[in-house]
Amino acid sequence: MVTMVVGGAGFIGVNIAEQLLIEEKTVVLFDIRPVPAPVAQHFNALPGRWTEVIGDVLDTVALCHSLRQAHVSHLFFGAAVTAGPQREAQTPRRIIETNLVGLVSVLEAARDAGLERVINLSSGAAYGETAHGASPLHEDALLEPIGLYPVTKATSERIVRRLAELWTMNLVNVRLGPVFGPWELDSGVRDLLTPQLQATQLALASREAILMFDDHRDWTYSRDLARALVALMAHSALNHDVYNVSCGVSSSSSAWCEHLAAHFPEFSWRLARHDEEPNVYQHGPPTRQPLVTERLEAALGWIPQADADAAFADWLAWLDIAPAYWEAVAAGP
Repeated sequence: MVTMVVGGAGFIGVNIAEQLLIEEKTVVLFDIRPVPAPVAQHFNALPGRWTEVIGDVLDTVALCHSLRQAHVSHLFFGAAVTAGPQREAQTPRRIIETNLVGLVSVLEAARDAGLERVINLSSGAAYGETAHGASPLHEDALLEPIGLYPVTKATSERIVRRLAELWTMNLVNVRLGPVFGPWELDSGVRDLLTPQLQATQLALASREAILMFDDHRDWTYSRDLARALVALMAHSALNHDVYNVSCGVSSSSSAWCEHLAAHFPEFSWRLARHDEEPNVYQHGPPTRQPLVTERLEAALGWIPQADADAAFADWLAWLDIAPAYWEAVAAGP
């Protein structure tokens, strides 16, 4: 099985590729930019095989050629512009082109190359206002997106569902819960880094973290999430066209800060006082319903773990290479 990860140099894409390589698979990364050198060095030490193709998701012909040349059979679509209000106002066309037109371009190339399965990486953001109510977030819950990123994610699911019917093709949507962990980066297409990463960078600098608020969300560790995504891709017969992927348990950024404070003696944290400017920025209302993961558990027999201690231990190990990674990302290609 050869798997292409579109958006393979991004946060989720690198985590998926890492897991595939750990499982000794062959991976093709497709992105508009190359992976940073520390990622390449890390990948080269893993047992699988990988190559990368630098290209634009809007170039369907080049995509199809790459798929055929590498004998790709499976594909994750993860290219996205994760936009905040300012970017929405300035460049709405680019957001829609990447998130929706790019998706259709990739799906056409996948169809023409005869791929066996494509998984579209959607987001729990597609639930929109529904996520802040009292109802559990089952896959069939009402989608009420407002921002362009949530709107394009909700729309992408409908596009995937319709084309799967028209082409009789194995196309699947997955809605990802809030994700944090290794390989997060400021790629220029993500307008807000996770509070866990922001707080960690302050801890490394022996500075105080001032949070906007104490959030409660189903924060899922990126490596655990990637393991679930790879397992879904390999599943012989999925019974649904959309799956929530999350640990399903709420936790808080303040709890992560407590882990940091226990490890970094010169680090402290607190919530911002009224009218005080925070230095850890968070988006959306403080509380969001966790994704219901019954479908995922029925398919795999397990879901990503909600083990903060294990996640933090892995995070500390990853910090050995993180500064070089962040420096390489900041320097650019």
